[in-house]
Amino acid sequence: MAENRSTFEFKQFSLNHGNPGLKISTEACLFGAWSSLKARGHCLDIGTGCGLLASMLTQTNRNCTVKALEIHPEVANVAAENFNNSPFKERLQVILTDVSNYNPEEKFDFICSNPPFFTNHLAASDEAKHMAIHADHLSPADLAASIDRLLTKEGEFAVLYPADVLALFEQSLQANGLFIHEKVTIHSNPSSPVLRVMACGSREKSPINHKRINIKTDLGEYSPAFIELLRPYYIIFPS
Repeated sequence: MAENRSTFEFKQFSLNHGNPGLKISTEACLFGAWSSLKARGHCLDIGTGCGLLASMLTQTNRNCTVKALEIHPEVANVAAENFNNSPFKERLQVILTDVSNYNPEEKFDFICSNPPFFTNHLAASDEAKHMAIHADHLSPADLAASIDRLLTKEGEFAVLYPADVLALFEQSLQANGLFIHEKVTIHSNPSSPVLRVMACGSREKSPINHKRINIKTDLGEYSPAFIELLRPYYIIFPS
């Protein structure tokens, strides 16, 4: 099972990832760093995979606790192993469940998700990979409804989506009385198209603040904005 598994070493923790599930992506790391700056209190990570977002949230926010939901048993086991080896393990908990069936006693101050996004795509041959990338297991409408059900009145949420799927998600948000108030487009470099969009919001409607971040410069070096966000996590960026 662990034949293709890798270990991603961060400054304060390490994560096994891949086989089962997807490997850690640069966009996911960027989203984790960005959303960690917004997180507070009682947090929920929907579709945690190997536990990347939950781990980044707990590193940045010393007073927050994170419940991490994962639908695939073997992937949940990977996350549990990673959490058990984490310096933040007392504030991390993986829960094997579909978010639609999750009914906790308390609601959450902050909810984040790097959800599946392929809405019309050939099935992946590996079950864990299929569940990680295909929206038939967590559609934009399902995620919006779950956020509405699980978020406190004053809570905030953050998601990472391709631009076209984010548009579908935004429609479902508004139907549930939720609104996006910031969008950050991720680009590989200054001349590349949109790779993903990081978005955050709440129950309060306000004008959307639009921003952009390039992973690398035209010269192929990491951009200053990328370095600033990932400096607390990436070993290659000195503190």
